[in-house]
Amino acid sequence: MRRLASVSVLFCLSAGSLTLFTSCTGTFHKKWADREVFGILRKKAAKVPNSGEDILNVDAPAPLTIDHLAKNTKTVDFLGDRAGIEKGASVLTLPDALQYSVHRNRDYLTRKEDLYVSALDLTLARHVHSPLLVGTGSSTQNYARVEGAVNEFVTESTLTNSGALSLSALARTGARLAVDLTTDFTKFVTGGMKKVSDSKLAVTLTQPLLRGAGVLAASEPLTQAERSTLYAIRDFAQFRKSFAVDTTTAYYQALQARDTAKNAHIAYRAFKSIVEREEAMVDANQRTRSSLGQLQQAELTYHRRWISAVKAYEEALDGLKITLGLPISEKFMLDQVELDQLKLLDPPGSLDESMEAALATRLDLWNQRDAVIDAERKVKVAKQDLLPGVNLILGGEMVGDAGADGANLDGSRRQGYVGGEVDLNLDQKPLRNNLRLAQLNEQAARRNLELAEENVRRDIRTAWRNLDVARKQYELATISVRLSERRLLEEEAFMVEDRGTARDLIDAQQDLIEARDLLTAALITHTIARLQLWKDMGILFIRKDGRWADVLKNELPRGTLNP
Repeated sequence: MRRLASVSVLFCLSAGSLTLFTSCTGTFHKKWADREVFGILRKKAAKVPNSGEDILNVDAPAPLTIDHLAKNTKTVDFLGDRAGIEKGASVLTLPDALQYSVHRNRDYLTRKEDLYVSALDLTLARHVHSPLLVGTGSSTQNYARVEGAVNEFVTESTLTNSGALSLSALARTGARLAVDLTTDFTKFVTGGMKKVSDSKLAVTLTQPLLRGAGVLAASEPLTQAERSTLYAIRDFAQFRKSFAVDTTTAYYQALQARDTAKNAHIAYRAFKSIVEREEAMVDANQRTRSSLGQLQQAELTYHRRWISAVKAYEEALDGLKITLGLPISEKFMLDQVELDQLKLLDPPGSLDESMEAALATRLDLWNQRDAVIDAERKVKVAKQDLLPGVNLILGGEMVGDAGADGANLDGSRRQGYVGGEVDLNLDQKPLRNNLRLAQLNEQAARRNLELAEENVRRDIRTAWRNLDVARKQYELATISVRLSERRLLEEEAFMVEDRGTARDLIDAQQDLIEARDLLTAALITHTIARLQLWKDMGILFIRKDGRWADVLKNELPRGTLNP
């Protein structure tokens, strides 16, 4: 019972110590992994234009701080009873929105974590080619009662200690070195004492000569892992461009929804005043009830449109908050200056020059081209796998003195050997299938590259058409607004002089509202189309805070990049 209690106490102390050690090393292992992963990302990101320094941080975002944002103290009539959503709200500029998005958007943070995981996988692939040290040990004590002299029993105690230490290393040529040290120490206590020990040191070097030999085959998993991490960084850099455009689009669409609500309110108030004037004219028997009814119905229609437009604005604002990773409950409003300062800016260059730049700078095309190289390499590896397996084995061992204490190795008890292993590799069908699959994958990779390049050309042509259409729409909307404003004044004057009709007045007001909405929409569409063109060309340079800079020289092609 005493021994059992002692063992229980020892077990509890050991378990407690292990738990404490594990909890203390959690932070250490996190820092260890981060240091290695970020070192990989920093080195490989230097080869990728505009990959972004913020990829080196995957910690959870800090608590939201909005103290630096200006507060809105005014209310606007066109929001009606919903004007309170902007009273005291923080004014969010476009640069602020982009900065929040790259630090708080959930999808963006997930993509950064995926990139981290890709580099983390690479650390394991590299680990396979580094020296690996493994140590194990055990200790056992047994008790037994055995018969000694006549009618006498004695307790025999056996204490067995064993340990093993092994070191292995895989070279990029396929050679594997293994070093194993084992020891077994046993002590008997039976009134007397004797010791028995057995130790051995063994060294083995295995070098493939045909199948699996050379850097190409032996290092293929590591080579692919290195390149896959580079591809992941390129994909993330390309994603940042698309993300900036999408965030900007959501911001401007929310501003457009606010402008639509404003225009709808203007139309409603205009008809409300017209109806009040016409009611007075009917009371004075200067208008018919039929004409007044048409105007009253139009007033109700514009009232409904105004209410719906305000609702659409609030929904667009909430959707933008989700995009930026901001709490729905926080009061934010957008900076109207961002919309007022928009201008039609045509990108320099021609369609052909845009296509040429896109084919040279698009990071996803770089990945597609490198995927062809990967497929070609895998065909070569599959061909080498068809060869017989011939391994050269060199080894030696040293055995300890059985009567010595501990791991006392005896240099005189050693031996060496040279040998070989041969695998004729007679079952060729699975390897044949792997080869054909690799060859087909190579063909598919070339087709995928061709398709990707054609899609880029199509995207550039589409972006140029969108720019052209948006410019024409803006020019037509500008003319339409001017004409509609003049026509509305004329129709109102005709109604006062009893020479116009209610239907003409309603149509004139509707045309004006549509022209104003189209003017704002065309301006925003042109701006987004320009950003989309830069993104499709691969020249949309994204800064750390998510803003863009239309500087072509920041992303000049740097040739094919290899890890």
